[in-house]
Amino acid sequence: MDHLQSMRAFAAVAKLQSFTKAADLLNVSRPVLSRAISELEAHVGTRLLNRTTRTVSLAEDAREYFDICVQIIELLDAAARRLTDETISECGPIRVIVHPLAVASGISTVLNAFSATSACVKLHVTMQDAPLNLIESGYDDSLYPPELILNTTVVNRALFSSRYVLVASEQYLHKSDPLQSLGDISKHRIIDGREPNPNYRDSLELHDDTCSISVGNAHFVVSGLVARELVLAGTGLAILPELAVSADLARGSLVRVGSADALNLGEISLGVQYQRSTSLPRRVRTFIDACLSYFRAVGASHDMDAHAGESAAAPNLAAHHAIG
Repeated sequence: MDHLQSMRAFAAVAKLQSFTKAADLLNVSRPVLSRAISELEAHVGTRLLNRTTRTVSLAEDAREYFDICVQIIELLDAAARRLTDETISECGPIRVIVHPLAVASGISTVLNAFSATSACVKLHVTMQDAPLNLIESGYDDSLYPPELILNTTVVNRALFSSRYVLVASEQYLHKSDPLQSLGDISKHRIIDGREPNPNYRDSLELHDDTCSISVGNAHFVVSGLVARELVLAGTGLAILPELAVSADLARGSLVRVGSADALNLGEISLGVQYQRSTSLPRRVRTFIDACLSYFRAVGASHDMDAHAGESAAAPNLAAHHAIG
């Protein structure tokens, strides 16, 4: 036996006060066990066990050495268990619930990249936009607006914020009355995609004036996903997160109505949430880190594009008699 195994043999015999029981525990023969302890005694230069034909007991001078051996063995075993647990925790299921804004902002990119490097992880992904009780939901983490999380004890790590914008399809703008002033909005069908966000505003506000137009009588108060489908179908003017329609704006499927400097529609934030725990599996921590890296980059890139493109968007909006 090596030195560590000899220490294990000594500790087992001293605890059980029996060579036979210790040999069974360690799955070695009695002669091997006896030889290991003799070698250990030779190494430390003193007798560790008192032996008779009937009994085995710890030598008086060996008490401190026995205690230290037990501590060392327990520390090494605990470290080995942690390594094993970490390896096991890299594999298994991850249950994630995501808000539609996460879907519109590229969660599929995160899932694809993560699955390519974590082949032994099975992702279960559900989408909803209703308020969420994460603790009782059974999910490992969520990608959600923090104001829609019903728990105050979960961890929320911010990803990005996106302002709400007023958009319409070219089809709708061409067939409808022109939008030449803020007051013209009240003549149009409004699709409010800010529900079920509890912080949504009841009116469209003009930054540099005191007037506001009520949208309390909006024709549609729906989820963001439904609002996007309605506005693309030419149903009316829609209030949606800018990030959720950025691809539609880039393609020209939708156009902005009014500028960010003119209309204040509020904003929506997205975060990644998980329960506060020291035993969070490594695979879940790795997935959270992947979300943080990707979505924070998306948010930063979008902010830069928004600032750069604000003035460039004005001619296109003016062509549709857009306000602002």
